[in-house]
Amino acid sequence: MSNIDDKLEDAILAFTLGETQEALNILEALSKKNAASIDVWRALAEVHLSHGDFDSAEEACNKALGLNPDDLTSTVSLARILVKKGDKDGAEEASAKARVLGWKEELAEENE
Repeated sequence: MSNIDDKLEDAILAFTLGETQEALNILEALSKKNAASIDVWRALAEVHLSHGDFDSAEEACNKALGLNPDDLTSTVSLARILVKKGDKDGAEEASAKARVLGWKEELAEENE
């Protein structure tokens, strides 16, 4: 397991134990050193979302989507974030995209 994976696990454990600030500290540091890690941005988006910091959650989620615009997990997260922010149109758009991405994944699995 790589150092980034170990640190991600540390952040997830801290978050699970209710140590949100510790999780954010770890993830923020990881994001500066590993800006190309979609897993870091996904985790950061989720922690910010659960903490009620919707703007930071959306920013982190958009970083993940910048790395992979067709990432189903990040697209679903974006829809959830936009619902919390009251952006009905944005949330509907992200939800529709997530449905299409989900169908594409199902079809790919069926064809394997």
